[in-house]
Amino acid sequence: MRHDHTHRPGEPGPLHADRLGDRSAPPLVFVHGITGSRRYFTGRVRSLASKYRVLIPDLPGFGLSPKPHVDYTPLFFRDCLRRFLEEEGVAGRPHLIVGHSLGAVVTVEYAAAWPDEIQRTVLISLPRYDSPEQAHTVFWRGSPSYRKLLGEHSIGENLAQLRRTGLDLFLRYALRLPLAVYADARKFTLRSLTSTLWNSLLHYDVDTALERLRPHPVLLIHGRRDQVAPIVNVRPLPSIYPWMRMEEIADSGHHVFLTHTRRCLELIESFEREGEDPVRLGGERPAETPLSSL
Repeated sequence: MRHDHTHRPGEPGPLHADRLGDRSAPPLVFVHGITGSRRYFTGRVRSLASKYRVLIPDLPGFGLSPKPHVDYTPLFFRDCLRRFLEEEGVAGRPHLIVGHSLGAVVTVEYAAAWPDEIQRTVLISLPRYDSPEQAHTVFWRGSPSYRKLLGEHSIGENLAQLRRTGLDLFLRYALRLPLAVYADARKFTLRSLTSTLWNSLLHYDVDTALERLRPHPVLLIHGRRDQVAPIVNVRPLPSIYPWMRMEEIADSGHHVFLTHTRRCLELIESFEREGEDPVRLGGERPAETPLSSL
């Protein structure tokens, strides 16, 4: 049963969400990326409902959730996710969050704000850039949707992207992205799309949030052929934060959860079952490696 909560002026109403599993089971939360929706995950995580209480909200501005005229910042998404979990009776209890792309950014901010409740986090295709200029370049080269948004319809660049991605991965995306995901990719407003892109991806420094994280087990899952969140920018993180570990999927790109669902679910379930290693978690943090030096 949904709890009634009063939302302050300017805040969106309750988020739309899919809920799977028993309310008494351990909570497992999935957070989708930009232009996505809960349906990015729902059809592929039903097997988890036998062990977990699975919660999959549409972030504000996307899917069927409210789309207020606000600045779509990581903190805005974080606070909306918090209110949703309060309404679901999950806030205040230990829970695990899995975030993809933008959802990974929101997950990092959430874990930094409520460390006592987050025992583990899974960050899939985490976007990490050393500057807004690099982020713009990466998005322009790796996302035809971004080029279209900028009004730059480059056939040559689209073909170059296809060559970089590889025909096999292009066809895998075409075959494995559910039609529901394609349909929901249009359920946003110009405001929610552009403001999210500007504030939460192009001009957001994920390192400032990572530095605030309390040491806890973090699993990074990343496709080696990711053209939107280059893996070279994420590989140094386990050496900077020894309580993180990384799993690379060799023949996948940005949508690794869709192209390699079974492998991702195996990694998530295995990670959830692991016990904490007090020696590793209490170890010294190595000197940080500036992203710009990679």
